[in-house]
Amino acid sequence: MAVFNKNTLTQVSGFDNQIIAGELVYNQKTYWNLTLNNSDGTPRNLTGATVTSQIIRRQLSNVRDSRYGLTFDIADYTPAPSPVSLTITNQNLAAGSFTLVIDESAWSVLSTDSQLDINASNPVGFSGNITIAIPASGSTPAQDLIIFLLFLIRSDGVTN
Repeated sequence: MAVFNKNTLTQVSGFDNQIIAGELVYNQKTYWNLTLNNSDGTPRNLTGATVTSQIIRRQLSNVRDSRYGLTFDIADYTPAPSPVSLTITNQNLAAGSFTLVIDESAWSVLSTDSQLDINASNPVGFSGNITIAIPASGSTPAQDLIIFLLFLIRSDGVTN
């Protein structure tokens, strides 16, 4: 898994926001089991919440491996693609847990994409978020918890 420079992650998520960032191989399938906890370490009860996730293709440039991790610039991809919904499964909201499914084959990256070339200096990139929409309860207003996402997709050298 790639190590990302903190300044690069800050470009995507801001200074104090949570982010899941990773480097995937073209057509890789994986998942993350996530549990949200309260400040005392106990699972956060998310009963009634709605969990959704979307990503969108981004243009990466100036990608380089620095002493402190991968650095790059991120911008809108042209032509503007449509967002892709990611699957959320295994929801146990009372225990604050769910699974984010990563199925890169559903993201419309073609094996002939030039950014998948083994010698591509700027790989395919996606950013997005997981939104946990918590409804109002009593005097507590509705709240959205956001976890940012950042994925780089690389070729394994066999595919492209």
